[in-house]
Amino acid sequence: PPAWDHGAYLPDPIGNRDEPGPLWVTEPTLRLLLRLSGPKHGLCDPPEIHESWTSGATEGLLEKFRIALKDARDRAIAEGDEVTLEYVKAMYSKFVSTLGESNYNRELYRTDWMHLIRSQAFANLWWKAHRAYDEGLMVVRAMGTDELHVTGEWRAVFPEGRGVTEVKVKDVYTVGTDPSTANERPGSAS
Repeated sequence: PPAWDHGAYLPDPIGNRDEPGPLWVTEPTLRLLLRLSGPKHGLCDPPEIHESWTSGATEGLLEKFRIALKDARDRAIAEGDEVTLEYVKAMYSKFVSTLGESNYNRELYRTDWMHLIRSQAFANLWWKAHRAYDEGLMVVRAMGTDELHVTGEWRAVFPEGRGVTEVKVKDVYTVGTDPSTANERPGSAS
């Protein structure tokens, strides 16, 4: 993987790694690295590809599923239908969590799908972190696939709400204190 020299203000696009050398990455992570290494951003060297096992059909199928869930979620929010909203959230969560090794789903074992979904979610989060940085916010950390901790007036950068492209406050804490003692100012958004 290319060296990442921007860890003081932007998360590493491949996450935290403890060991050097070649690694397997998903298509969304590869696209992220290629964009970051391109002339527009120039944040790292281009990745070196040793082997490529890709399937656009898989991403196409997952994109259709994503759009169907997003539309159902948007409709539920617009109509104030909390039951449908919770059902859609639970369905997505169960789908992703049981694609890999699961005692609850032995019929559909697609760890590649699970990694594609999670890595695309992380790539989306990474671009939010980049936008926050570009707009003058300090990125404190990015966690998982949907949690971005920033300092500054984030509402001037990101729309607040429950939509897929909007952010909502999960915890508010003072930087340098234990985040588990949340609900103090300044804040984090995801």
